[in-house]
Amino acid sequence: MSEAPSVQMPSSGSTVAGSPVHGGAVVSGSGAASLGMVRISGGVVQLGPRHLPPIDGASMPEGGMHIKPEPIAHSRPSRWTSVGGRGLMPRMVQVAPFMMDQTEVTRAAYSQFLTETGYRLPHVAEAWADDGWNWTDTAVDEILAKHPVVLVSFYDAEAYCRWRNKRLPSEAEWQMAALGPASDQRAFPWGSRYRDDWLNHGRMEAPNFDGSDGFSRTAPVGSFSQGRSPSGLDDMFGNVWEFTADLRIDDWGAARHDGFGSSGEMINARAPGPGLRVAVRGGSFYFDFRPNPGGEWASFVPEIRRKSAGFRCASALSR
Repeated sequence: MSEAPSVQMPSSGSTVAGSPVHGGAVVSGSGAASLGMVRISGGVVQLGPRHLPPIDGASMPEGGMHIKPEPIAHSRPSRWTSVGGRGLMPRMVQVAPFMMDQTEVTRAAYSQFLTETGYRLPHVAEAWADDGWNWTDTAVDEILAKHPVVLVSFYDAEAYCRWRNKRLPSEAEWQMAALGPASDQRAFPWGSRYRDDWLNHGRMEAPNFDGSDGFSRTAPVGSFSQGRSPSGLDDMFGNVWEFTADLRIDDWGAARHDGFGSSGEMINARAPGPGLRVAVRGGSFYFDFRPNPGGEWASFVPEIRRKSAGFRCASALSR
């Protein structure tokens, strides 16, 4: 299987710019599945809703935000209802070392998948999607080739990763790759201070597009090198929301894991479902971090295709 077009990567065994702290070796490897991936060292992360203060006193505009936080139900969640995990208490999780794509999956890479498999095109039968979002065939405009693919559902993302002999990352893996271990206490991939010019973001005010960072919609992957994660991954915050492999749960008792560590942390916790909503992370070009930085911890209905949602793949370490 040939590898899809991608951004230029350093040679095997090197590290990306910024000298990643936690792992971060970009792997070329002998197998196509490992190309463009970064080795992420294991560690302990804190999962659960992220509660961070607004940036520089920013507040919600009248009428609320374009990505509205889901209210916590007063009744106890049941098998047939979900409050999107908003009532979860923080929980420590031990993450084993793994591999992760350095960038979000691009339109060019997804085009190859469509061409070789005959899979359905990214398309939504709504008027807004005809404004440059819907695909009419598998061809990709050269200008957009390195932009992240969007208008894909959770199931589309799973299908692509399987085709690549990869998988979606668990939420614990995603957080380890984005923020490093809990002991780092990072609020953002680059540190504790928000930088409006280090990621592709939106604005609270309608129509929510914001070109002040150089891009009013998606940006070519890797456009914000200063915003790289401690492991050297691009666009972990901003550009597009990223699907994880986990469904949102409202009780840690529903999580699967491989036991407990010496400090009580769950080992390799995951939430494969069944569930009503899938865990998404990272925000997007259509999301404003200022009033609610922790709002990048969110959930979507898995069947829905959004103009602001994409993904990247992960895999176990090569043996």
